[in-house]
Amino acid sequence: MNTRPRDPHGRVFLRPLTESDITDSYVAWFRDPEVTRFLDARDISRNDAIEHLRRGQIGKAWLLYAICKADGRHVGNLKIGPILWRHMTSDMITVIGDRSVWGQGCAREAIRLGIDIAFSELNIRKLSASIDSLNAGSIEAYIAAGFHIETRLKDQFVDRAAAPMQLSDKIYVACFNSDFDPARISE
Repeated sequence: MNTRPRDPHGRVFLRPLTESDITDSYVAWFRDPEVTRFLDARDISRNDAIEHLRRGQIGKAWLLYAICKADGRHVGNLKIGPILWRHMTSDMITVIGDRSVWGQGCAREAIRLGIDIAFSELNIRKLSASIDSLNAGSIEAYIAAGFHIETRLKDQFVDRAAAPMQLSDKIYVACFNSDFDPARISE
């Protein structure tokens, strides 16, 4: 993708993530306990991140995008995938690694841009995300971007950082492509 989707307010844009984006600062995001509190990806190495990027590119199972501020600063990632091409569905995952921009709407705008890519360029018919119920900011960002809560799995997660240990629910959010065109499906 050569275009750089931008939010209408000019705050963020998405561009394909490249190996050169995977710097020491990038890897540090995944070592920050606040950033990774609700992520499975933790303590990853630069090589781990590069291998994950390459596997997605080769297998076309997922696409990774850099979430960038208007000035070009890389502040997070958006992942479309894994994509189930047979069913035209995909997960969408976002992480804002640069905590200095938390609360500024970057995730919400990136999710909106990701929806546009998934629906208009990839012809995905449904996007989903699973979110820890304690991650109120993420739930709010997805809903503000156009997702709705589809279901809740009770006591799915254990937060060992809380004292005492706390159980939380898994919230599934989804977004449907109202312009989905079955005629665009190619085998």
